[in-house]
Amino acid sequence: MKNQVLKTLVFQFLAGGVYLAGVGLWNPVNLPSALVGCVASLVPNAYFGLRMLQAANNDNDAAAWLGCAFRAEIGKWVIMGSIVALAFASKYPWDPVVFFAGFVLLQISGWFVPLIRQR
Repeated sequence: MKNQVLKTLVFQFLAGGVYLAGVGLWNPVNLPSALVGCVASLVPNAYFGLRMLQAANNDNDAAAWLGCAFRAEIGKWVIMGSIVALAFASKYPWDPVVFFAGFVLLQISGWFVPLIRQR
């Protein structure tokens, strides 16, 4: 499990880097929106992955592991909501399309890791 979680996180970080490079080349003015969109996705996913690695290292029963997964998922959503709320509560003129494109891209990128591993 540790290997799969780490590969997923590394793939998401690389996908975020490629997205940021693309936005930077396309329109550098939108780079802050892309960066915050990626951070709003990467930080909660990293938190969730690290919490699940902690649960995997402990030899817990299924109920304890599931409880840890629920707490980690709630924490992930709280962190994600806080970052998005802080971003849009600020007075900075974000480009919402670029922001949410980076956010959604990195959320979906975790789905592709199992497909890549099978090849």
